[in-house]
Amino acid sequence: MARLKNPLMRKVERVLAQEFPPPATIRLEEIQGIVGVVTSERFAGMDGVDRQGLMADFLAKHLSREEQRQVQIIVAVTPDEETAYLAGKES
Repeated sequence: MARLKNPLMRKVERVLAQEFPPPATIRLEEIQGIVGVVTSERFAGMDGVDRQGLMADFLAKHLSREEQRQVQIIVAVTPDEETAYLAGKES
């Protein structure tokens, strides 16, 4: 049986989906807080600091300070980076 998502995880998923609609993908898990990956072409040409800044700014607009403290990390990658990572895991 699949675990039910907690209300905050559903909220984070909903607000991220507004900012990163398909074909972007959003994967979230609860591991001592919320962790996840957003895959979007929007991150192409951005360095890691800028990507994380964009994510932090966006979440700060939509989440209370208490909610933000429960988000551990959401990594921002391009589809090519995700594909390269997954290919490396298979080797």
